[in-house]
Amino acid sequence: MEETYEYSDEVIAKLGDAIVWTTILAAIHQDGVIDEEERAEAIKQTHIRTFSSEEYLQPIYEKLDLHFERDFDAYSAMLPEAYDAKEAFIQKRIEESMDVLNEVGPVFTTEFGRNLESIYDKVFTANSTVFQSFAFPLLSAHIERHKKGLK
Repeated sequence: MEETYEYSDEVIAKLGDAIVWTTILAAIHQDGVIDEEERAEAIKQTHIRTFSSEEYLQPIYEKLDLHFERDFDAYSAMLPEAYDAKEAFIQKRIEESMDVLNEVGPVFTTEFGRNLESIYDKVFTANSTVFQSFAFPLLSAHIERHKKGLK
């Protein structure tokens, strides 16, 4: 017998919002701009997770997949201009969305948090090259050491 996971419409909507806002945060985090590659990765990851995530998360992703692209664009349009204000705005929206986790329970909360981290990482690295991901931090550290007169 297949186990089904049922959530209220409010829980699904709030957790879906948390996913959308997390992907937007990942997209703007590095430079404050949502690149097309980041947007495309957010859409792709949400769609893939409708069938690849844990069974108890699939109902959330299935519902979200129906309107994710529309929500991503609408929520992105709500962002303030200033970079710091963008991050603060998004953090507040994520917190509001995650309030519903108190109703769902601690085990789900932990797993949902891991899932958000995973989707964040995928979107965050969508517009990064291998050079940016690995070489740039090493070069930056090397440059900083030389600025300080260290060899």
